[in-house]
Formats: sequence, structure tokens, C-alpha cells
Amino acid sequence: MPKYVLIALAYLATGWLGLQIPSVGSHITLVWLPTGIAVAVLYRMGPGVWPAVYFGAFGVNLVIGSPWPLAAGIAVGNTLGPLLTVWWLKRLGFHQAFDRRQDVGWFVVAACAGMAVSALGGTANLFLAGLLSPANAAAAWLTWWMGDAVGALLLAPLLLTLGAAAIGQLLRYRVELLLWTLVAGTVAWLAFMHDFDASGSVVRLPLAFLTFPPLAWAALRFGHTGGGLAGLAFAIVAAWSTATGHGTFAMPDVHLSLFLLWSYMAITVMSVLLITALQAERVSAEETLRHSTEKLRGLYELSPVGIAMTDMQGKYVEFNAAFERICGYSCDELNALDYWALTPREYADREAEQLESLNRTGAYGPYEKEYIRKDGNRIPLRLNGVLIRGSDGESYIWSIVEDITERKHADAALRVAAAAFESQEGMMVTDADGVVLRVNRAFTDTTGYAAEEIVGKTPRLLQSGRHNAEFYRAMWESIGQYGVWQGEVWDRHKSGREFPKWLTISAVKDRDGVVTHYIGTHYDITERKKAEDRINALAFYDQLTGLPNRTLLLERLNRVMATASRTGGFGALLFIDLDNFKTLNDTQGHEMGDQLLKQVANRLSRCLREGDTAARQGGDEFVVLLPEMGTMQAEVASAAEVTAEKILLALNQPYRIGEFIYNSSASIGVSLFQGHLTTVDDLLKQADLAMYRAKSSGRNVVRFFDPAMEAAVKTRAELEEDLRRAIAARQFILHYQAQVIGDGRVTGAEVLLRWRHPARGMVAPAEFIPLAEETDLILPLGRWVLESACHQLAEWASRHEMAALTIAVNVSARQFHQRDFVDQVLAIVRQTGANPHRLKLELTESLLVHNVEEIIEKMHVLKAKGIGFSLDDFGTGYSSLSYLKRLPLDQLKIDQSFVRDVLSDPNDAAIARTVVALAESLGLAVIAEGVETGLQRDFLANSGCHAYQGYFFSKPLPVDEFERLVQRTGS
Repeated sequence: MPKYVLIALAYLATGWLGLQIPSVGSHITLVWLPTGIAVAVLYRMGPGVWPAVYFGAFGVNLVIGSPWPLAAGIAVGNTLGPLLTVWWLKRLGFHQAFDRRQDVGWFVVAACAGMAVSALGGTANLFLAGLLSPANAAAAWLTWWMGDAVGALLLAPLLLTLGAAAIGQLLRYRVELLLWTLVAGTVAWLAFMHDFDASGSVVRLPLAFLTFPPLAWAALRFGHTGGGLAGLAFAIVAAWSTATGHGTFAMPDVHLSLFLLWSYMAITVMSVLLITALQAERVSAEETLRHSTEKLRGLYELSPVGIAMTDMQGKYVEFNAAFERICGYSCDELNALDYWALTPREYADREAEQLESLNRTGAYGPYEKEYIRKDGNRIPLRLNGVLIRGSDGESYIWSIVEDITERKHADAALRVAAAAFESQEGMMVTDADGVVLRVNRAFTDTTGYAAEEIVGKTPRLLQSGRHNAEFYRAMWESIGQYGVWQGEVWDRHKSGREFPKWLTISAVKDRDGVVTHYIGTHYDITERKKAEDRINALAFYDQLTGLPNRTLLLERLNRVMATASRTGGFGALLFIDLDNFKTLNDTQGHEMGDQLLKQVANRLSRCLREGDTAARQGGDEFVVLLPEMGTMQAEVASAAEVTAEKILLALNQPYRIGEFIYNSSASIGVSLFQGHLTTVDDLLKQADLAMYRAKSSGRNVVRFFDPAMEAAVKTRAELEEDLRRAIAARQFILHYQAQVIGDGRVTGAEVLLRWRHPARGMVAPAEFIPLAEETDLILPLGRWVLESACHQLAEWASRHEMAALTIAVNVSARQFHQRDFVDQVLAIVRQTGANPHRLKLELTESLLVHNVEEIIEKMHVLKAKGIGFSLDDFGTGYSSLSYLKRLPLDQLKIDQSFVRDVLSDPNDAAIARTVVALAESLGLAVIAEGVETGLQRDFLANSGCHAYQGYFFSKPLPVDEFERLVQRTGS
């Protein structure tokens, strides 16, 4: 706002001063300086300041007594003229520094054109107001236009160029400025203030031209600002003296007097602008020339290429530092030499040819030759040059001398590389995008593709399909990290035949480390692979059955035991001996026995998983290795027994040997192992002993080395049978463990399953839940738990003190992965009448290992019906934050393994705090399970967790005791 006020006041003040010497009526003056202010501020500050111009013009017209409608109309023209002038200047690419002649021309044209509009608006308003007769309209418009135009020309350039730098330039010439003022004042007095005899009016007109030397002095010496101020000062003095009847332009004919005054002012300002523009162009041209000269000199001196000038006799006149380095001579030494001192004699004929070309065409080269350096060595060069005429009128030769030693070496290296490329190994060169650029003959012989069939394509043309995307991803990661990869690859021949090769890929990079090419070396290893396979078969496989022999078995067993040591998992070793095999050999011969052994080997192989090993120990003994069976010993024993029974069943089937059918059986001993707790030899002995126990037990049976393990297997089988009967007999009950907030207000409960066995009593969930998961009995059991919990919710809904409680039900991964799980849950909620908003399903992280997208979709469907979700055991499994943020969870549960030692283990404390912070950031509630002390509760509360579950508040209770707990705590 302050700048608007200042602009309006400046316009008002200069306008009022201008109207003190009106030319036509009370509204028209020959010098309207406010126009210059308007053009300057609109150009520098933008058209947005037009209201300030308008109100300044409006105020001027009000001050001189104009009615406000007339003042408003005239102000429109006074604003529109400068706006149009600025618009044209912007369109023309005008520079406000006035450093080009074209800027002066554009400014004069734009100002005159814009002020024509301003004059038209002003005179039209005067005519409509009855203050201007039609006879005087044309003269009034012309005077108005002249006043506005000269005002713009006088003041706008000064304001556009005015700045701190311009003022600083003026202040640097204080003394000269004072001298100029004295001279200019004298000239102004003589030209404009001194009274002359009226009869000599024509004679005194030339006196006005006395002001041009001071004007030129000011423009050339003091720049735009000095010249503008000088022109403005002379114009003001001339106008004032003319208005008061003094000076050069004071004549009897008023119109002639005003026209001469206006012409003087216009010529003055345009002269100043042109002089300063010419001066600026000259300075700019000199600066450009200086920069160009400096650049050329810099290029000349710093050029890595030698540049030399010689006269026509070969004497060196001028040369740069690079030429000195090439020749090995100093500057003074070169000045004493000529061209021929450096040129070997064998180049005389070629030099004559180049000299003839120089005389004929004015140029020579490029051509290659050698110089003899100061040290006597020769240096290969590439030269070219031109004939020039010097300022002394003599002819000289400018030569460009390039040291091509490195290029010569590179050419030699390329010749060697080209010879190496056509080696016995197949080679391929591609660009950075993998497009083939070149292949050698060995490559085409190996692949069957001609060069034109592979160039322009990518190596994917050769892929056999044996390697997956992960293989190629690892390959390119190695190339990106180390710049090279090598390994065995299977490719496809043009004929379709697959063959192995040893492939090496190297990346070629430029000086900036950017890959430009890849070089692939291909070596067909088909014959080598065949030889390796033959050697491998002889060394590691039984020649009769084709199964791994004892050597390969021991190697694999050692590897499996090492892996088990790291993972903590169990494996199993099965020792198999055919029953009564000796009888077959003795009665039917060894040939029949060999046929039986082959069929046994085939049946064994069909019974095993991928990754299992069946080996022939010798004679009629076989060994089966079952790796990575699991981490629970009882489960591994059970799985090993299942495999052994499957093998027994397969080996018990009749065999066709020759012309008759033969029936056989086998005895199997099983030994479990976990890492290197047992040596390989001891493990084989244990399995062998177990096999002999099987034979002593009547043959055709399976026996474990550890009798206790057999008992565990039998116990597990009995437990599974009891579990099936328990589900049918409804031997299960539910206990409820309170979930509280703050100091103990109960908000809900987690429902926990208990098995009331008729003989064993209460069976802990840890004993039967894993078995139920493994046998899929968890599905009917989980459905019963969910139905019971929903019935309880429906019953509590009718009781005021229990209606707000929630029930959390654990859901296993097997349950959730059922296709109709969502329909089951919704049907149970609907049939029981339970409020879905009071039901919370607790999921474990193991649920998120497979089919995460399916899990998320099911959760969203149930969530839409009001059912909540809590993520149990958080932090102990496979949680991925990328999935966690997508799950529609309501709550995270801090696992009791972290809560237990939260006061003594800094890691557990940090994990607990992290879970709380993560839940808060995701907008989830958080609850801690396993809270057993007040100190644990206080630590969790201080960490931001205010919901708890644990023995500190309540152990799991039957439903009636839990209800009494709720009533007692007043929840």
C-alpha cells in the first residue's frame, strides 16, 4: 500500500507543476512529466500498480477544479496510454538499460503510440464536457500528445535506469560533475534565460544548440543517469524560460514558440538516449572483443595440441607451450631453429607435396609424419595448416601439430585385439543394452548362427530355458558389482540342441565408469561334461542299480548334518536290508539277484521326496537319507516311520524276475540325528543295529534305534486317537483370561481352550494343539471354540455388567486358509446372535507367510461386518511392515517372551517400546500379554501401553469365576 500512495503522490505533484504553465485551456500543457513516471513504474513494478497511476491522474484533475466525472474520464486516458506503451515494450523485447540503439527506437515509437491514445482520451473527455470546441480539437489533441510524449521521453528513461550503481557512478565524478554544472549553467543562461531583441529571434535559435556539447559530455561521461538528468534539466529550464517569455524560444507566435520548444526537448532526449546507447554498444563490443581475445589466447596457450607459425623459409615465429613439449626444445632454442631442423630427411618428397598444396589451395594436410625431438627420439605427429597474410604483408604458415603417439599405440593394441578376437573361443560383443554388435567365427561354429543372424539381436536368442529369472538376476548383480561373471550355462544351438558352455561376461567402462559394452567369451564344454559325468558315475554311483554309492552317501550325509547343526532341525537315516536275499542268490543265481536289486532300487526311488537320497550300501543293503524333517523330535520320528512303512509296503509287492514271480520283504532300522551330535560312522551303526532289531522282531518291520523314541511315536499315535474321540465327545472346556486397562478395569477376555481328559485329567494346550494343527483336527476344534465364544457373547449382551465386554478368539493359519472361512464366521455370528463388534479374532504372524493377499481380502470382508483383529505374538515371527500397514488390524499384542524380561533385558525393553511406538504410528491399539508383576505393568504404562493381560490381574478362569471377577472389579 505505501508504494501505491507514493506513486500517486509523485504523479499528483509533477502533474500540478506541469499545469502551472498550461498551453491549451487549464488541462493541457506541453510537458507532462507524470507520463514518464507512469511508464517507468508500470514497466518496473508491473501493470498491477495501475490503480496508483489512475488515482494520481484523477487527483491532478480534481486539484485544478475539474468535475469528478471529467477527472475520472481523463484519468482513464492518462492510465491507458502508459499501459499500452509498457505492453508494446514488453512485446518488443525492450531492454530498460537502453544499451542498444534498437531499444531507443522501440521506446520512442512505443511512447509516441501510447501517448496518442492518452491524448485521444483526454481531448475526447474535454469535448464531451463542453470545454473544447470542434475547431480547436485537433490542435488540442496535438498539444496533449506532444506534452505526454515529451514527458515520457524526458522522465521514463531516467527512472528506468536509475539505481544504486548509477548514483554511485555519478558520485565517482564529483569534481567533474561540479565543473559540468558550471559550464551547463552558463550555457543554459545564455540559451534560455538571457533576453534578446525580438527582431533577432531567428538569429538566436542556434543558441539552443550550445546545450548539445554539455549534453554529449554528460551522456558519455556520466552514463544514462547523468545524461538523463542533464536532458531533463535543460528541458525544464527551456520550458520555464519560454513560459515566462525569456530565452531562445520566446517568440511572438506562441504556437511556433511551443513547437520549437517541444522539438528541442524531443531532440535533446533522443540525442542523449542515442549517445548513451552507442556508448553502451561500444563498451559491450570492446568487452566482447577483449573476452574473445582472452579466450583465443587461453585456447592457444592451454591447448594440448601444438600450434606454431613459421615464415615461408620455415623459421619459427610463434608457438605455444604444447609445441615446446612436443619438440622438447625451450622457447629460445626453437627461435634459433627452423622447420627443417626437426624433419627427418626421408620426408623431403612428402614435404614438397604439402608445400605445393599450400601454394595452390592455401592449406595443407592433414598428413602424418615424424619430428626429431631434442633428445634424438622420433615422435609421430599429425599436421595440417593454412597460409595467412601478416600485417607486414608477408606470408606465414599456421600449423596444428598433434602428438599421435597414444593413437599409434592404440592402433597397435587394436590390431592385437582383433587378432585375439578371432581366437578359438567363441566371443560376442554387445552394447550397454545387450544388443549384439559383433561375433567371431568360433562363436558362429559353436552356436550354428551366422553373424548376420545374431548381430542386432540380444543373447536371449540362445537361452535354453533351463535357468530361471533368479539365475540371471544373480548374474547381472555380479556384473554390476564386480564388472565380471563366469559360470556354466546351458544354451540352445540353432538346431534346437541344448549344450553346456563356460561363459565369461566382462563389462567395458569408459573413463567415467559408465558401461559402454559387454564382452562374452563362450567355451563349449559338452565333451568335458560327458567326461565328468562318466567319472562321476564311476566314482559316486553304484554300477548295478544307478543309486548313489557309499562314497556319495557319506558326502551328502555330512552336508545334511552340517546344515542341521545350523538350523537345529532333525533328519533320519533308514537302514534297509532285504529279507532272505541269500536264499534267492543261492537257488536262482546272482543274475536273478541282480535283477531283484535293480527293481528294489527303482521302488525305493519312487517312495522318496525330492531332496531325499536312496543309496546302495553293498550287497542287499540300502540306506535312505531323509534331510530337513522338522525341529520337533516326536514329529520327525512319526514322519520317518510313515516313510519307512511306505517303503515296506512298496518292497512287499511281488516282483517279476525272468519267468517267475518272486515275493520279498525287508527289515528297516531308523536312527534320528540332529547336527553333528553323532558321528557319521556312529549314525550308520545305530541304524544298522536298529535294522537287526527289526530282523530279530520277525522281519518285515520298522524299528528305531532308541526304544524311547518308539514309545514316543506310540504315545503320539494314542494321543491323536484320544483327540479325535475328545472332539466327538465334547471333552473340551473354555477358560477366560481377563484383558484389562489402567489399574485393572476388565474390558474383555481371551478365550483359552482346555482338554478335560477322562483318564489323564487336564491336558495342557501345548501337548495337543500342535498335534491338532498337524492332523487338521484344529478345524472342527476351532469351529467349536468360535461357536462357544459367540454363544457366550450373545448371553452377555443381555446382562448390563457384561454387555460391553469383548472376547478374543485365537484362529489358526489352517482355519483362516479355508476357502469358506469367512462364510463360516459370519454364519456362526448370525446363528448365535452375537454382536460382531464384540468379537475379536487373534491371528499369529505365521498366518502371513503364505497367500498374504488372500488373507488381507478375507480380513477386509470380516472387518466390514464389525469383527476386529488382533495380531498375536507380534515380533516373534515373520512380520513384514509392508504387509502390516495394509492389514485391517485393530490391535497389536506384545508377546509375553518380551514382557517376561522387560525389566532385566535391555533388548526386550527396546522391543516393547518399539512395538508401542509402531502401533501408535499405525493408529492401532496395543496390549501386552504375560504381565505378572506390578513393575512390569508400570514399565509398560510408562512406555505408552495401557492394556494388559496376565497373572498379575487374573489367571484363565472358568466362565462363572470370570463373571464374578468382572462383577467384583466393577467393570
